[in-house]
Amino acid sequence: MTEQLFTRRALLAGLGGAGGLALLHSRTPAALGQTAPAIKRGGTFVESINWTYPTLDSHLSSQPFMAGFEAMYNTLVRFELADQKTGEQKVVGDLAESWEQPDPKTLLFKLRQGVAFHDGSAFDAEVAAWNVLRVRDHPKSQWKTQLGVLESAEALNKSTLRLKLKTPSPGFLRSLAYASGARVYMQSKAATDKLGEDGFARNPVGTGPFRYKQWITDDRVILERNPNYFETGADGKPLPYLDGFVGRFVPDPTVALVDMRAGAVHLVEWVPTKDVAAVKADPNLVLYELPWAGQNYFKVGFNAKAAPFSDMRVRQAALMAIDRAGMAKALGFGVGVPHYYPFWLPRTLGYDESVTKNEYNPARVKELLTAARYPNGISVELKVISREPENTIGEFAQQMWSAVGIKTKLVSLERLAWIDAVRANNFQAAFWRGVFQTVVDPDVLKTRIKCGAPANWAQVCDPDIDRLMDEGGATLDTRKRHEIYRNVLRLIQERAYLGTGIVMPLLMAYRKDVQGLKFNFQVPHVTTTWLAK
Repeated sequence: MTEQLFTRRALLAGLGGAGGLALLHSRTPAALGQTAPAIKRGGTFVESINWTYPTLDSHLSSQPFMAGFEAMYNTLVRFELADQKTGEQKVVGDLAESWEQPDPKTLLFKLRQGVAFHDGSAFDAEVAAWNVLRVRDHPKSQWKTQLGVLESAEALNKSTLRLKLKTPSPGFLRSLAYASGARVYMQSKAATDKLGEDGFARNPVGTGPFRYKQWITDDRVILERNPNYFETGADGKPLPYLDGFVGRFVPDPTVALVDMRAGAVHLVEWVPTKDVAAVKADPNLVLYELPWAGQNYFKVGFNAKAAPFSDMRVRQAALMAIDRAGMAKALGFGVGVPHYYPFWLPRTLGYDESVTKNEYNPARVKELLTAARYPNGISVELKVISREPENTIGEFAQQMWSAVGIKTKLVSLERLAWIDAVRANNFQAAFWRGVFQTVVDPDVLKTRIKCGAPANWAQVCDPDIDRLMDEGGATLDTRKRHEIYRNVLRLIQERAYLGTGIVMPLLMAYRKDVQGLKFNFQVPHVTTTWLAK
């Protein structure tokens, strides 16, 4: 009851308020009252994505092939959208048929029986435990920080998995269901042992509705139908309906939209704001808008371990040099709005607009730089990922900062080179964009802001923040958790480790002949998808 008070009632009003997102409405391919068309089997679904991935090992990838991972793999539990307008999600079983929590530190999962991996090896509780522990313990794991609360994972029998936690964790189950949280995709241990880590990276084996066929580096990943998938469709036959799934790398989203209009692509995972009006006006396309999920267009972090950003006043100055209103006007195209808090939206636990915003203030920028002994300004490098919209936004940021005494050199890197640079602290300022949701438990931010976390792109390392994140993750009372996470937000803002500029709803587009498409937050699911023509 207390959780509902915060996530649905007390914080809902903020969604349309200052700095928030206005509620938008998605068009859906079938209107209420229409008879559902007959399902057609066959065909290949093509998704356009504007990033590449270093590996298809879901446990180790720094850039998950989200829709592809959802197609190749299953997890213990997943989210299912309960309310499109509010984004309310419910946890449902995937490979877990049911679960119970006999005490605050124990979870018991009853697993599906008779499920096989694509290589024919059996999925059971022992393999499930191996997967969970691999994600927790592997040095290259992207999600090990999120599983740091896990004490043990063991099979009680072939179909029962027990997870023991070090402390109570009210957000742990939801984190297991969240694609960017502690979600453990179940991979074949037999294939990993046989192929080795490098071999599995290019020949992944899961239990999902589609199995791996081919990976053409920097071009596409091709999957084919798994004829032995365990779920049944509405027509009484085994899922999936499609014969294949292709993830195509198209770095320019405008080109991807052209391909979609021509019928070569069915789904574009990211729609530029400048193209929103055109997509809405096209009778053959559907714009999928998630008002409760933010596409953060400008997230910037600073290397606090080296001058000039080792001085908190310089970091504060850089954040106060962000003209958010100007950025929204120039880049938002009526969709983006100014935003001040990285990772927090108005309905997120801990959100509080009384926390300092580091608002645009050129005069204060000069005062702070002078106080930090830079009366003539500073020269810095801003590293961005070489793709759109990052290049365009980076140029805007370069002009914005340079105008107030922070002379900026823009350095554009391929994504993997950018990751290597920020992880090695080989940067002064780094910019990226990302997705975050109002309804996700803030416990998942451990992967983003705790010392040494693999996805901590800003390299935030503050013992006070670490302590609060651990405390919030182990606290059961929702009101107390709200105050704890508010203090996390306060420290991030006051100490100016990272900041943001504008935010907008997550925007995707797909062809109107695509039927049965589902989403887990921002991740498309094609298990029940079929093509009307």
